[in-house]
Amino acid sequence: MSRCAPDDQQMHALIERLRSQGLDAVWVDRAPVFDKNSLLHAIYQAVPLTGDFGFNWDALEDSLFGPELPDAPARVLVFRDLELLEERDPATASVFLDIVQAVAENPRSTLQGVIRAGT
Repeated sequence: MSRCAPDDQQMHALIERLRSQGLDAVWVDRAPVFDKNSLLHAIYQAVPLTGDFGFNWDALEDSLFGPELPDAPARVLVFRDLELLEERDPATASVFLDIVQAVAENPRSTLQGVIRAGT
């Protein structure tokens, strides 16, 4: 499969564009994400989480709700190479995307979903 992933400069420009629109845009895959462990660590590093993050699906779901502040901006997770996770660990990618969808559909959440850069 041939991919045309954005370079770092393009990713930074996309993040800034999203932020200028009032979104809390978070670039998740600054390093390759290819399995559950690398995904959870990437999210831990990208999203401001507390040190007690449990590195499991339940902890991820809880953390993706976003800050519980009345004026918190909507959050989007931005991926450059989500396809890498989908290719190498499709089960993990599926669970992750299901969690994102469930959290994004909850009216108490600030999460809006995932943006795939370059697609």
